[in-house]
Amino acid sequence: MATREAPPPGLLEGFSAPLWERLRLDRLRPLSIVRGQHRGHDWMAIELEHGSTGLFSTGAPSTGTTTVFVVRLPRKSSGWYLPDDRITTTQQVCVDDEHVYAAALGQRPRVRDWRRWLDTAIDAAEEVVRTEGQRPAADSTQSARHWNPHDRRWVLVWAVLTVPLAFMVLAVLMDAFQEWRSLGAIVWCDSRTHLGSTLRGWKAAACFGLLLLPLAGLLQLARTSALYIHTPGFALRLNLQGVALASVSLLVLYALQALMASARGPC
Repeated sequence: MATREAPPPGLLEGFSAPLWERLRLDRLRPLSIVRGQHRGHDWMAIELEHGSTGLFSTGAPSTGTTTVFVVRLPRKSSGWYLPDDRITTTQQVCVDDEHVYAAALGQRPRVRDWRRWLDTAIDAAEEVVRTEGQRPAADSTQSARHWNPHDRRWVLVWAVLTVPLAFMVLAVLMDAFQEWRSLGAIVWCDSRTHLGSTLRGWKAAACFGLLLLPLAGLLQLARTSALYIHTPGFALRLNLQGVALASVSLLVLYALQALMASARGPC
């Protein structure tokens, strides 16, 4: 029967390219380990304390704990391979030359759920044994590639910058749509001077199109955050899209000002 025990000295140094290195976790401290056998495979569960990696984590010395399930492979080999898409935002599975690792970053599954995690790790171990030597040439440096959970902080940065923009654009778009539906035109009028802009026909359509452009950029930014946070180069991709969104938003502002100036008159 598996029992919890204190981790031996140098435990983490005994692995060649473990999951915690792929995730770039820092301030590592194993709290305890559990050893056992499942489906004929030796396994180990490591309660691993590490620096916080959550979306709202800061530079403060806060910590998180992740249970990492480790399954030993039948022999040491540089031919073991798992595709990078096994590391996602909800579950991380990878392999080095001697072990398969499975975890959910920041989570400590209940003991009753361990069987599912062990099955996940062992299924992956059996897969890498079946596919030994079939590593694609493009993935020859897989163990050197990392998924950086700290990139989640960029999601928070861009959310703070873009959520107010999204509400503002939606408010203007809804106001313009209500004007167009009731009056057949988009009217912006200064009640003090009785001067403003009345957009009809193609100018009204152009106004709607310009207002939709930032929303499309915002949706793309949200899509990138949801689908690609676990991929290499995520921070660069997100920041480039954010800068592109800011540039497009400025161009839309200038275009709207020019459009309104072209239809300026008494109202």
